[in-house]
Amino acid sequence: MFKLLRQHRVLICVQVSLTLLLALSTIGIPDSLKDVDSNACLSFMHQFIQVVVLPCTFIYFPLNYLLYKKNNSRKRIYLLSLAFGFLTGLASATYTHTISSPGSFLLKLEAEKTSATEPKPSKQITDKDAQQAKKDKNDDDNSVSFGIHLGNSTEGYKNSTGVGIFFAEMFIHGLFYCLLALILLQYQALAHKRKLKKQLKQQQLDILTYQLNPHFLFNSLNSIRGMLYEDANEAKTLLQQFRALFKHHFENKQHLQTLEKEIELCQLYLELEKVRFEERLELVWLVDQKALAAILPSMSLFTFVENAIKHGITPLIYGGKITIRARVYRAKFTLEVTNPIKPNHQADGTKTGLANLSQRLDLIYGKHSQLTSHIIDGSSYQVTLVIPFTVKKHD
Repeated sequence: MFKLLRQHRVLICVQVSLTLLLALSTIGIPDSLKDVDSNACLSFMHQFIQVVVLPCTFIYFPLNYLLYKKNNSRKRIYLLSLAFGFLTGLASATYTHTISSPGSFLLKLEAEKTSATEPKPSKQITDKDAQQAKKDKNDDDNSVSFGIHLGNSTEGYKNSTGVGIFFAEMFIHGLFYCLLALILLQYQALAHKRKLKKQLKQQQLDILTYQLNPHFLFNSLNSIRGMLYEDANEAKTLLQQFRALFKHHFENKQHLQTLEKEIELCQLYLELEKVRFEERLELVWLVDQKALAAILPSMSLFTFVENAIKHGITPLIYGGKITIRARVYRAKFTLEVTNPIKPNHQADGTKTGLANLSQRLDLIYGKHSQLTSHIIDGSSYQVTLVIPFTVKKHD
């Protein structure tokens, strides 16, 4: 039920607004219920049927059914929408001339028969003047008026109408409903385009996230392989930590994660690497308490730390220190990872992690994110991520 209401929320809002406008234009705002005019209520009911009920029955629901069927072309749907519009116009004109008070619709077409004033007898009137007066009288008898009918009158037509007036009203009402149908189709097209764009964005995020899996799994398995021939017990410990890392990563499918959760994931990975590097790997955490609740793309910190170890610590004989700094300032969250580098050392990696992270940042934040990296004094490498500071909403 709630899913159906959410799906048709725009139509519901539009129809509720139209109903309120009709009520204000026909009934108004009475001081009390006793002051409500019965004729005004009757007129409101007739207009409600023609403005709300008939479009929903003959236009909205059939078009929605056609839009959800995959074998209908765009041209066919537009042609059918015009057909539905004129079909609704036929139903509206029939309703106007049978059940409801004639002329109760917003658009009213009526043949008026008025008699011209007979000219007074005068000697100065010639035969030519008499023929002109008779022609003017015939034109007055055959005049047709068209206008907007919006009020609480239920008197209907002053004169009887014929088949011509019925078909003329059907055409006018049909144009009105065709316009409604085209507006509805245009809205549906825009909504469908937004939905496809959102789905495409989600698929791109999924692909970029899953591309990271082979990247860090390959490095972790290399660490385990290096210990197999040195210490079987240590290799067993590495496998257990690798299992915990594997489980933690694949159980968290979210594209956005808190910094606190990212640190937990990095701790699992660092436990793996500390066994391999021992005292060669030193970590310094400078994280503000407020920054722990910040939301950032998943695997961001992990990517920075992994690259720092692979391209910074590994080539150095004596290892080095990795500094991780996170802070919040002026509604911006900043994450910095600094690691030492070997002079004139060229990294042989494919930079898959940073490239994927950069693409994910563009999809999630657009121009509101910054990912930069630079060398400091020829001996340190620093990567910096700046994004809007947001926190996770609690259920």
